[in-house]
Amino acid sequence: MSTREALIHEILRQPEPVLRELQHYLAFLAEHQKKGENGTPTPGAEAWPAGYFQKTAGAFAGEQLERPPQLPFEKREEW
Repeated sequence: MSTREALIHEILRQPEPVLRELQHYLAFLAEHQKKGENGTPTPGAEAWPAGYFQKTAGAFAGEQLERPPQLPFEKREEW
């Protein structure tokens, strides 16, 4: 069975509300495909601002990192 046939078979079993959602989703996918978007982030849509790592890399170089004293354990009621 081809993918197309399997999808048609599954679609025929679905209630109308599911079909409406599927239609919206397919329209969404077609619009993105028409714009040339394929699910990968576009340049300029990076998670980190431009130059972030160049500005922050080595920011603690030469500084001594110090761990503060550990707090005591929380005391809980026994049960």
